[in-house]
Amino acid sequence: MSGGTTPPSRGPKKEPEASVTPSAANAAEIAAMAVPFAEQNYGVALDYSVASLGHIDGMIEDLRRDQRFEVLQPVLFSMGCYVGEVLVRHAGGRWRRAEDLGAGMAALSPIAVEMPDGRGCSPVGRVYRRFQRGRDDDIVSFYHSLAGGTGGEPPA
Repeated sequence: MSGGTTPPSRGPKKEPEASVTPSAANAAEIAAMAVPFAEQNYGVALDYSVASLGHIDGMIEDLRRDQRFEVLQPVLFSMGCYVGEVLVRHAGGRWRRAEDLGAGMAALSPIAVEMPDGRGCSPVGRVYRRFQRGRDDDIVSFYHSLAGGTGGEPPA
């Protein structure tokens, strides 16, 4: 599917198991927890492509309808790590401890992504904001604002 559309939810929403303590070393493992959640609840195959971020937007929009943040925090955290992993794979970012990138980042999540130009970002924080504020904080725009001229292609 394209354009951020996601099929309607299929049955009860199953949250990923939150069995790891977040760190830069295991952020990709946490991101991977979003993949079966998307498949089981939405019939969407997340493949870590830039285009797959539209599916993340669609799922978050669906979750906003009838769910509380406190209930969904683990799944939203894994979605944030998924967004970060797309930045790592396609825009040259790298996972870092949030406290190493600035005090404000650590308040949102213990992990963040550092972009090649030195900017730090919190994909987890952006997913939280997307859930709380809606479409104005969409994930696709977040990616493109950070990726700049990479065009979504892997860095050379």
